[in-house]
Amino acid sequence: MSRNLVKICALLILAAAAGRAAQAGELVLYSSNNVETVNRVIDQFSKENPDIKVSVVRAGTGALMQRIKAEAANPLGDLFWSGGLATLGEFREFLEPYRSPQAAAVPAAYREPSGLWLGTNTHVAVLMANLRQTPGGQPPKGWADLADPKWKGKIVIPDPERGSASYAALYGLQKLLGSEMLAKVARNAVIVGSTSAAYEGVAKGEFAVAVTMEYAAYEYVAGGLKEIRLVYPAEGTFLSPEGMALIKGGKHPQEARRLYEFLAARKTQIEIFKSAYRRPLRGDIDAARLADLPSLSAIKVVALDEARMGAERAAFLAQWRQLLGGR
Repeated sequence: MSRNLVKICALLILAAAAGRAAQAGELVLYSSNNVETVNRVIDQFSKENPDIKVSVVRAGTGALMQRIKAEAANPLGDLFWSGGLATLGEFREFLEPYRSPQAAAVPAAYREPSGLWLGTNTHVAVLMANLRQTPGGQPPKGWADLADPKWKGKIVIPDPERGSASYAALYGLQKLLGSEMLAKVARNAVIVGSTSAAYEGVAKGEFAVAVTMEYAAYEYVAGGLKEIRLVYPAEGTFLSPEGMALIKGGKHPQEARRLYEFLAARKTQIEIFKSAYRRPLRGDIDAARLADLPSLSAIKVVALDEARMGAERAAFLAQWRQLLGGR
């Protein structure tokens, strides 16, 4: 081998080693959060941790969990943030346990005992009403009101097969008021393919009421849309807690834990709430002190069994499709 060829080979080896070193501080975040929230958080994390580069892959929770499952033999992601706790439970075998010092601030019901996931925020199911479209300018008071024929065609509900929060609301409605009440509500409703189509439809005046999430409806109230009201149903409502988890076998565990700690921190969760109104699960953050919203303790919440809700998902959705087909 010539001396020049030896030099070239040596340079190639050094370049490859440098490339590996450059990637040593990278991590890949899988996230189902919206673009604005993710970008804001990662920008701040990068300012505080300039030695770590974060690559983001965004998609729906279901699609990302299926991707994590498919990549199990060679994980390409390091951290997932954030999806429904019931969904995380279904894919627990692909998650890496981690006991965060931040976990003590989160109620035990929202963290997995062995550290497989940690609750970050919760969605509260609400009825979002546009008073310009509601009969007599009066919003419904609760779930049962939506069964009244006067609401036919005026209610919009996201497809529960595509949205975990919509699934939780409809599953909870059935558990609380029964299958007959669910069927009556289904007969009055217009079903749309995405969560955003529901709350945007009410904001635009296309519908009178949406079954949606507190944060989505409150954005319009905070933005000055005076005709929008949030209704916390009189019978009680339901939570859709979300969490994050390390991906089992992720290639950058140390970097991923630093981002995990950043996302779990009180300061970060307050900033996320101020910008996106995603209600934190930490017990040391009171949303009522930060926005014109009730404290979680002041909301009548009907508890749902997350494990059972996950196990019964397929059967419920089959029943839901049957209800829609029979309208």
